[in-house]
Amino acid sequence: MTMLKVLRTPHLAILWSGQLLSAIGDQCFSVAIIWITTHLLGSAAGLVSALGSLAALLTGLPGGVLADRWPRLRTMISTDLFRAVLVGLLALLAVSNTLQIWQLIFLSVSLEMLGTLFDPALIASLPLLTSDSKQLYATNALMDSTQRMARIVGPGLTGLFLLILPLTHFFTLDAVSFALSALSIFMLVRFFPDRKILAIGPNAQGVEPIFANIRVALQLLRAHRSLAWALGSLCLANIAWSAIYMIGLPLLVARMPGTNAGTYGLIIAAYGVGNVLSLFLTGNLARTRNLSLMFGGKIVLGLGFLLIGFASTPVFVLIGAIIAAFGTPVGDLILLTIIQTDFPAEHVGKMYSLRRLFAGTGLMLGSALAAPLFAYLNIGFGIVLCSLACVLIGGVGLAREWVARKR
Repeated sequence: MTMLKVLRTPHLAILWSGQLLSAIGDQCFSVAIIWITTHLLGSAAGLVSALGSLAALLTGLPGGVLADRWPRLRTMISTDLFRAVLVGLLALLAVSNTLQIWQLIFLSVSLEMLGTLFDPALIASLPLLTSDSKQLYATNALMDSTQRMARIVGPGLTGLFLLILPLTHFFTLDAVSFALSALSIFMLVRFFPDRKILAIGPNAQGVEPIFANIRVALQLLRAHRSLAWALGSLCLANIAWSAIYMIGLPLLVARMPGTNAGTYGLIIAAYGVGNVLSLFLTGNLARTRNLSLMFGGKIVLGLGFLLIGFASTPVFVLIGAIIAAFGTPVGDLILLTIIQTDFPAEHVGKMYSLRRLFAGTGLMLGSALAAPLFAYLNIGFGIVLCSLACVLIGGVGLAREWVARKR
């Protein structure tokens, strides 16, 4: 089943539409906050991103446990509404010219923490909302496409939005998108019978404390060696990805003649184009669960970023972004498929949170290390070093998979 066929199922189409709008709002938020912080703090802006990643890191596993224990529908709706209020407050502060760095940090951290509740609840709900494994695979790809497509629609419209809205109102757009997401989920109430809203097993009854649930998740991961290796590689690759994408890229573009936030938005949109093309061309390969595809994608990611490191004009940065983006979606879908199909339903939220833990650790370290890296090294050279690290990680992973298949 292809991704587009999923849209023939009305309740899945509604869910996807809400998530796409929310993802577009998030991308507008991301462009605004990255552009504002890099102009205010320079390379130290990485510390703001690192704090957000640290918050997600610390609350990720407890969030996954709670997502398994709490009613998933109500968890998603209340989380979306809370995020709408927080981002709306950020917009009010920005419009009134009273916005300060500490407020940006506090609200960004709060949003990251709330995401650790929403995302596991959503991922754990998908097997309940789909009819069979084929529809589940296709729905995973469709939901994954929301962030990829948002990188095209959201930042790609940055230049147009800036003609009619100040950059600070990008926060307003994000607040509205969270409210619309909550509405779309509320429309699915009848597709969440009570027995499916609630988590399954003793976790739902609150018998086991949160730390006991976390210990169970770690034990499950230890027993699943291939997933453990893949998540470790994801963490390392995310260090390089975060340093380049979150900090190095906006710094590089900002120093090119004649560029502005719109130029940066178009490059992020190009990254989204590469993501979506990859989803349509390789998304079905996720059903093979072949981790070699994930590691091969890391090599493609590194090669695309390598072109960006040597680029002297926005055009070459844009081309490099498309190439780099092509390497990531299939690996993400393979990991998601393994988590949803290899573990019992009552553990899916926790295992997905473990995936977020490894990914978030890499994002946090990459954002934190970007500050000294780009402060003491030429920006292009720093991007090249991180790109080569991605290629190395992918190569080592491919070698391990080859050895494992020979046994």
